Amino acid sequence: MITVYLIPALTAVIGLVMLCSAEAIISVFVIALGVFMLISGIYLLFTMPKYLTENSLKIGIYVRGGLSIILGLLCIILPVGVVNFSWKVMMIILGIYALCSAALEIFTFVRMTCGSEEKKHFVIEIIGTLIGAIVLFMLPSNFGFTLIRIAGGIFILIAIIQAINIYRNRDIVEEDAPVKDE
Repeated sequence: MITVYLIPALTAVIGLVMLCSAEAIISVFVIALGVFMLISGIYLLFTMPKYLTENSLKIGIYVRGGLSIILGLLCIILPVGVVNFSWKVMMIILGIYALCSAALEIFTFVRMTCGSEEKKHFVIEIIGTLIGAIVLFMLPSNFGFTLIRIAGGIFILIAIIQAINIYRNRDIVEEDAPVKDE
């Protein structure tokens, strides 16, 4: 019976870690982002060019893949030495990546030879990417710590709700209940 309370207990522990050690959590996020960007860049470099026939589009893919690899390596290397600046580093790296991605999308948009309906999707994506980059550059450096601590509080609240629900929905068994034989 006690094992059903293990998930709420682990959820509460994760919440406490997020409340008490937001810097370490942010460093883990930044390193995970770096690994993702590194793998994404390698994938772009080695798989996408064979699907494109136009050299200018291949160059855009090479630039985007190379940039993704470089920024991914920065995300992996920098948080190890500079734990307190990890959130700001992640926001700047994501902002730079979003700006470069928007520039490459604009380049692709100009080179496209499809109808206006397909181009409309690209325009929305370009505008969204540019707005996202601007927001990333404007976020304060302590925003990440606040966000992680709020998430930690939510995890603790979820753990309490889980424990209450488990307690309310438990099987009620009377140990010494009389048994009638008929």
